[in-house]
Amino acid sequence: MTASERNGAEAPEPLFYGDADAVAASGMPLPSLRVLQAAGAIQAQKTPKDHGGFRRLWREEDVLIAAIGAAISEHFAWNIRIVAEVMAKTKPGTWAALTASIAGTISPEEGALIRSLQDDWHLDLINRQHLFLRVPPVVAAFFLDAPPRETNLILGYAASKDTFKMVPWLLGSPEGRTKLAAITSAAQITTGERIYKLAMATRANALSTASVNISMQIRATWRRLHGLDAHFLQDALPQKGTSNDPTSRPRPKDATDSD
Repeated sequence: MTASERNGAEAPEPLFYGDADAVAASGMPLPSLRVLQAAGAIQAQKTPKDHGGFRRLWREEDVLIAAIGAAISEHFAWNIRIVAEVMAKTKPGTWAALTASIAGTISPEEGALIRSLQDDWHLDLINRQHLFLRVPPVVAAFFLDAPPRETNLILGYAASKDTFKMVPWLLGSPEGRTKLAAITSAAQITTGERIYKLAMATRANALSTASVNISMQIRATWRRLHGLDAHFLQDALPQKGTSNDPTSRPRPKDATDSD
């Protein structure tokens, strides 16, 4: 729900973008966008062209969600097949809730530098395997399946380089396991609870943690979609192998150098 909808205003018509705009804004190549669509994470619309054929268009929400996938692929070095599984299998409405909460509050007058905020959402990859969604307490309260007061929400784990296994949040509380008992066997609940507790223990005793601020990714993508500049602070810092690599700059001529 956007800010205008919460205030009783009529929701604006969805905005649509072509392939080029979606790719440029999200950072996700077109073949990867189509993999996300095939998995069910996003959905393109087809509109007829004047002279025959169809043109593929993407909703703003889908482009913003694709940007989350691009961040996962870039920062965690995961291929698009497992990224698509993560994006498609995550509890329905999770990514839409994030994009709606941000897109409804961004102001075009804000500067091009994308800054972190206190209520940003993060994805944490623990030991290169377990993926967690880290959210502010006020957000966690809206996820009814999540354990009470838990802000580190396990999404699942990489079972192979192409396969992602989800871990239901209901496994994290007695009330949740009671709900699951109505739709699955006691043996499956016992196994699932063991996997859930292992994931939480792994986070608490992590050998390595890689994190990405997906709220910042959404804000940057929104600005690009609307024709505005967007950059992260790290883009301005010296980085090896880029135009900001200080080692690649010509050495100043010394007074002892010969012509």
